[in-house]
Formats: sequence, structure tokens, C-alpha cells
Amino acid sequence: MIKRLLLFLLPVLFLLTCQVSEEEKIFQTLSRRQEALQKRDLSLYLSCISKSYQDKEEDVSRLQKRIEGYFKTFDRITYSSWDRSVQTDGETSTVIQR
Repeated sequence: MIKRLLLFLLPVLFLLTCQVSEEEKIFQTLSRRQEALQKRDLSLYLSCISKSYQDKEEDVSRLQKRIEGYFKTFDRITYSSWDRSVQTDGETSTVIQR
């Protein structure tokens, strides 16, 4: 009986420990975005942006045009951040970085 329970619980515990937290996924996305800017890789940059992106008057297609403009204008882009934190409230997360 105990062996069966352990055989069931061990894989479940293993899977739980392997899951990446939502906060870690956000940090990974921010790192990919930073890499995309530094490499001037539009595809990688856009893979970090939601298809439903909306900021004031800018949707994802306007954002794409703006970022394309940056990549055409600047030969080299350096971007760095530190002291990142994520605050989550239900379905919404806010990133604070310097």
C-alpha cells in the first residue's frame, strides 16, 4: 500500500517542482525582449508581445512599425535593466524595473 502511494506521489511531486512559476515566465519574457533589442531581432521581439497588445493609441502593428524604425535607425542598441520586481494581482501583473 505504501509503495503504491509513493509510486503515485513521487511523479506528482516531481512534476510540481519542475513547473515554472508565472513570475519566472515573466522574467524569462523580459530577458528575451532585452536580447531581441540588443540583437535587433524583430521576430524575437514580437514573440514577447501579446497579439492583443494595446497601449494608448498603439496596437501591435504600430508597435512593430515603431520597433522596425528603431532597428533601421540605430546600428547598435544596448538595453539593460536591473532591480526588477513583479507584482501580481489576480490575472494582472505589473513589472517594475530600473
